[in-house]
Amino acid sequence: MLTKKLKDYAQGGVYPMHMPGHKRHRVGCLPLELDLTEIYGFDNLHHPQGCIRDIEQEAARLWQAKRAFMLVNGATGGILAAIRAMTSPDDTVVIARNCHQSVYNAAELCGVKPVYCMPDVIDGTDIYGSVYPEMLDMLLQSTENVRLVVITSPTYEGVCSDMEVIAAICHAHGARLLVDEAHGAHFPFHARFPQPAVACGADAVVTSLHKTLPSPTQTALLLTNDRGLAGELQRQLAVFETSSPSYLLMSGVEDCLTYLKNHDFSEYINRLDTFYTNAKQLKKLRLLFDPDDDNRCNIDAYDWGKLVITAYGTNISGSELARRLREDFQIETEMSSAHYVIAMTSVCDTDEGFERLLHALLQIDRTIQYFDKELTSAVLAELPQKAFEPHESRSRRAVTVPFADAAGKTAMEFIYAYPPGIPYIVPGEVISQSVLEQLVQLLSNGVEIISTIRQLPQSILVADW
Repeated sequence: MLTKKLKDYAQGGVYPMHMPGHKRHRVGCLPLELDLTEIYGFDNLHHPQGCIRDIEQEAARLWQAKRAFMLVNGATGGILAAIRAMTSPDDTVVIARNCHQSVYNAAELCGVKPVYCMPDVIDGTDIYGSVYPEMLDMLLQSTENVRLVVITSPTYEGVCSDMEVIAAICHAHGARLLVDEAHGAHFPFHARFPQPAVACGADAVVTSLHKTLPSPTQTALLLTNDRGLAGELQRQLAVFETSSPSYLLMSGVEDCLTYLKNHDFSEYINRLDTFYTNAKQLKKLRLLFDPDDDNRCNIDAYDWGKLVITAYGTNISGSELARRLREDFQIETEMSSAHYVIAMTSVCDTDEGFERLLHALLQIDRTIQYFDKELTSAVLAELPQKAFEPHESRSRRAVTVPFADAAGKTAMEFIYAYPPGIPYIVPGEVISQSVLEQLVQLLSNGVEIISTIRQLPQSILVADW
């Protein structure tokens, strides 16, 4: 409906004496004649009563939620708004330590006190496994007055946690559950995928349409089954989301929902099954997760649409594998770590795309050698000591020290690998020598490490006690 309204309006001869400044004249390849603002008849994202409300209601139906909010600044805006909506300053919030940077930013902005839940590392890998419900239950028993639990499921690598059990545990302890399901927008559309978190009892879920579905970059959804929470979510979205949302992006969401209603995911599943079967030809490279393997340690469920291709045990790194795929076969993967790459797939992939990837991997597999090397962990192995809460860093003095001299000092900035954007160091944490050595190893393997003030590895910002 919204797309048709935009096209009809563009062809109606009305002269736009309003912003945007391009006045609907096409510049470059963008259909700017469809780019409007909140004029009469086109509804308002922050107070939807017409065509935007209809899109959100359709999204809620597809994702089995009572309320869906369209997001046009990515999952990040939804995470910020949801954490603000479900907490007050000084509240205790349990956060899975493998959450995205935006969760930590929200904790700092909202002035809450994070307590971290550390998932185990999957045996023989440098990848986090699922959050154990038993471990979370014990943490909630030993931590007073937890208001909110925040968990990422699926992770960047596709690892999922048992959200139904976790939601029940959170509610038994009087805490709400927010799930960052940014990489799981496709879950409701085939039984081979894990159950979507909102259907499992999560209080709020953020999912990125643009990551795994045919929707423009920046488009996402904030979902809830708690009607009592919906009003506060709407209010906080008005704080963290632009007051001038792009109608092109919202129209793209509507087009995505129409596609989902009319498209069968069975062909996509068949392509995945064929790829996994054919990938068994690999000798040195391998897919980290195998649908035929029922003995997956540390994993409750997995998104088979994520292809995690490991080069561990060979003479190339994950970064080198990504480079060869890019330069020799014109295949750009989603991300590379010290020992693996991630190839993200979607319902829009073709037979030719899967065949090209398989051909490239088989060709590379023939040229590399087995190599006995130590596994360089790309994840934080243990929780750092906390000197003060992240939000307290804003009121403290800071000084820059050389990287080599930072051990034992308290960080005043974030340090993380991007992607996936999971912090190794958070403001207020004591920097250990082991973390510094880990960062050096990751940098030497071509992993991009980013710090808040962008001076790593030369220096780190620390507290000036």
